[in-house]
Amino acid sequence: MDGNVVVITACDQRYFPLCLDLLMSLQKACGGTLPRVRVLDVGMTPASAAALANIVEKVIAPGWDVGGDMDLPLWYRAMTARPFLPRYAGDAEMILWLDCDLWVQRMAPIQSLVDAARDGAIAIVEERYGGGFKAEARPHDGGKGVFSTSESQVKANMRQGYQSCFGAEAADAFGDLPCLNDGGFALLAASPSWAVWQSLYAPALARHYHPTVEQLALNVGIRRGQVPVSIQPQEANFTCHLELPWYDPSSDVFTFPGDAARVLGAIHLCDAKHFPLLPIPHFPDGKARPMPLDYRAVTTFIQDKACTRPSKVKP
Repeated sequence: MDGNVVVITACDQRYFPLCLDLLMSLQKACGGTLPRVRVLDVGMTPASAAALANIVEKVIAPGWDVGGDMDLPLWYRAMTARPFLPRYAGDAEMILWLDCDLWVQRMAPIQSLVDAARDGAIAIVEERYGGGFKAEARPHDGGKGVFSTSESQVKANMRQGYQSCFGAEAADAFGDLPCLNDGGFALLAASPSWAVWQSLYAPALARHYHPTVEQLALNVGIRRGQVPVSIQPQEANFTCHLELPWYDPSSDVFTFPGDAARVLGAIHLCDAKHFPLLPIPHFPDGKARPMPLDYRAVTTFIQDKACTRPSKVKP
């Protein structure tokens, strides 16, 4: 990744460990050298912000680009800043946004986002409705419960967001379509698509607060043909709230479900970040086995597995 590209993410104190995971995984995927990275501070402690400032190009505390009079939670600046990222990109020509609950397993699919965006289109991944997943949740009261996600739940949430923020016509047109996920995308800093996104987002947020309204606004712009798009493969941003990836024990990598040849580049945890263990299907039979999915826990899991693997060296 060349010096004209800047990676931007956002982080509050709760997500600080995940942000470190993103940075460590990105550095490893880039061969040991971290590319240009800027972090939007949307609620870190001064100590955490200072720690990141020693690692990345710049830590920036954004203001409210829109919605400052709405009494929104401070972390929501990670969303209000997103359509305005050129303000925070310095002299970079290309912006690569990566959510901090995403980690990088392979760099090639991430680089494909950047390469696909060089002609001015936004390079982004369309989510795929999978089979969802179920996992044991541990509520704060110490009890146990089962968390589940499904296609119908996701569609209902998106339809409600479109209805509340854009009206019935948008809900009918786009409510059942998979979202183009803005947790990982690339776009030229000088693209006119930013202004289109901003013009759709501001009135939608003023109409109704929905946690993903900035993503819905981008989707409206793309679906209506106002924002040129280059849709990229799932490997560039595999979103785990719709389906869990598969794990290949023979090569210690996560892949697209059922296809060992499609090694994932970006593993976007989404709802999966709340669970220390998840029922991950394993090759060759697809049988689910409990294992972690966050970066450092996966790294430890693989290292421990390597230590216990029988040696092939004969005495």
